[in-house]
Amino acid sequence: MIDFFDKRNRVNIDIGIRCPLQCPKCSRQEVYKKHNLKIPGQDMSFDIFHKISDHYHKVIFCGQVSDPIHHPKLIDFLDILKKKNKDTSVHTASGHKSKDWFIKAFKAHTGARWLFGIDGLPEVSHNYRINQDGVKLFNIMLEARKYLIQRPVWQYIIMDFNEKYIEEARQIAKNNNLELKEILDRKNLKKGGYIESFKT
Repeated sequence: MIDFFDKRNRVNIDIGIRCPLQCPKCSRQEVYKKHNLKIPGQDMSFDIFHKISDHYHKVIFCGQVSDPIHHPKLIDFLDILKKKNKDTSVHTASGHKSKDWFIKAFKAHTGARWLFGIDGLPEVSHNYRINQDGVKLFNIMLEARKYLIQRPVWQYIIMDFNEKYIEEARQIAKNNNLELKEILDRKNLKKGGYIESFKT
């Protein structure tokens, strides 16, 4: 009952259309870029965001064709959610913002949960997350610990090229007080795989 209510009271929104990464399995690449189609949509306006944030208890920024950090008003949106005491999550794989920008975003809503998509050890994650600087993003994730109430989450999609690093990643997460969220890719899920969160 509580589970069901929680799912009804939350929303995942794609607030923009920008992402500098070219992850091969992203719908941005598979559906649009591959067929030379324009990415649909536009930046979400303040008016629409206010209406959404009034209606739902939990707001999740997890783009399907964009990365939320590239919406020009994300920090303002986070500030709004903090003032409204909303449960908030931000999923990002892009490090294409400055360290100072990230610090402002963390401070805007210190209660938000941040998840960083780094698939593999930071120095190899660009093999899938094309155009990602995994080392920079990992350091941003470490910086987040200084400002966020909740531990940052290292989201790690396990694929053929990076599965050999998983034990090392677990140890790194433990040493740095990070939560490691392991996700099997779609190919392995079809084989009966599962999603788990490795608690450190």
